[in-house]
Amino acid sequence: MLCSYIMSAQILDGRKAREALLPGLMEKIRGLSFVPTLAIIQVSDRIDSTSFIKAKKAFAKKIGVNEKHIQLAENISQEKVIDIVRECNADSNIQGIIVQLPLPAHIERDIVINTIDPNKDVDALTAMNVSKWSEGRGILPATARGVRELLKFYKISLKDKKVTVVGRSELVGKPIAIMCRNEGAIVTVCHSKTLDLATETKKADIIICAVGKLGLIQSKHVKRGQIIIDVGINRKEDGMLAGDVDFQSVKNIVAAITPVPGGVGQMTVLALFENLVDICGNI
Repeated sequence: MLCSYIMSAQILDGRKAREALLPGLMEKIRGLSFVPTLAIIQVSDRIDSTSFIKAKKAFAKKIGVNEKHIQLAENISQEKVIDIVRECNADSNIQGIIVQLPLPAHIERDIVINTIDPNKDVDALTAMNVSKWSEGRGILPATARGVRELLKFYKISLKDKKVTVVGRSELVGKPIAIMCRNEGAIVTVCHSKTLDLATETKKADIIICAVGKLGLIQSKHVKRGQIIIDVGINRKEDGMLAGDVDFQSVKNIVAAITPVPGGVGQMTVLALFENLVDICGNI
């Protein structure tokens, strides 16, 4: 009788990586002459935004960092939001500022984001900081930094690897693609206009998917030996979270994959506070 077995992918566990990197971050915090404060500005009470902010607040408490959560009504004027950002800019007790995205339709995201003092912009989204990280300088947006650190934790090098990034958003896809290029990867970016997604993804050593479309990447999009980084966070009909990758259909094909939840999201929160501490170190 012939014996056969199916190899299952290595799980790139964001929780494990974060816990391993946590002592180093806390040591840096203890080395500061003050306790950093992060201001979190939230417009509206979207369930997803509230959930993300809850995770940030819990992590801040865990590592001994102060947070100031400023929650605003959904119908607040853009001018008032800008005024509040400027107040945080001027407050010497606040070292970092984030505006939780997305914002309501009547508020222009770029105008509000670029009101943030670039020296307090922990998510690196102001035009000045975008210019810096595009050239490999300064801090990275938290998700891109989180992806980089997760790969490094598992000793997965980007240098000379073929990387296909699915998604080109200004907030996630673009920063990840630029980060990969700056790390020496050969990067292809795919999006809604890509004619044959499966052909492009199968060329890659590493697929990074950041679209926000449940189950976009199926078994037909992958091949053996690939590494899959699933950045997408989607809520299924049963209320459970899932990524852009159909985990069940690819887990016995690829070499390694991040879970959702428990993967990149864990590292994004860590990276946000690493950015805050880096900013504090430059004060």
